[in-house]
Amino acid sequence: MTLSTTARGFPGGRVNASWHIGKRFRFEATRRLNGRADGHSFTAESVLRAPELDPVGFVVDFGRLAALKEHIDERLDHRSLNDRIPDVSDEGIEAYLTEWARAELPDDVAQVLVGIRIRTGRPRRPAAGFAVEFAATHHLDGLDPGHPCSRPHGHTYLVSAEDADGSPAPVPDELACHIRSVLDGSVLNERLDINPTSEQLARYLSDWMDRGPATIRVSETESSWAQYTRSRP
Repeated sequence: MTLSTTARGFPGGRVNASWHIGKRFRFEATRRLNGRADGHSFTAESVLRAPELDPVGFVVDFGRLAALKEHIDERLDHRSLNDRIPDVSDEGIEAYLTEWARAELPDDVAQVLVGIRIRTGRPRRPAAGFAVEFAATHHLDGLDPGHPCSRPHGHTYLVSAEDADGSPAPVPDELACHIRSVLDGSVLNERLDINPTSEQLARYLSDWMDRGPATIRVSETESSWAQYTRSRP
């Protein structure tokens, strides 16, 4: 069975929309800040935005951020940051990495880069009721045959939501039930009439609802996510 992705209550899905994606890179480092040693597990999260998707259904293929990961691993991981960059505050690390990425990543990737943000400590899972997990199989069409996502594979997905102000929102019960009953345990290519990238899944889930949170986020892995935000008329 193939399910339509047209929004209920919004014929043709004619809405203003944007996609954001995020890719997280973890590194372990120390720094001297405010007169004291300050060691952490750091997460550098690159955020990219586009009003439209490419023909495959990506904002950007995450593989095209590989150079950023290599730079972080080589320059910052298991280092004393004061020896590597001029400003070791969170804001300084963000500015350093954002400037590097805009200069060194491919031009079309740099153009959609919003920035890189830094967090310290271990990542926290959403609170109960604020995320829904499901497991499914998929493959992506339109990629080179050697691309790993062109082969059938699976993910444990995590779906979460945000209100218009960007604050976390509970996943509506109706949507959670739909995810568990329709998507969990499925082959997404057989269930949906989309190329099931995370970006496309986020739009599908948003369109399926005729009310509720402004933003739906789909995370395929612990280090990546894609979200769809639309302005409902």
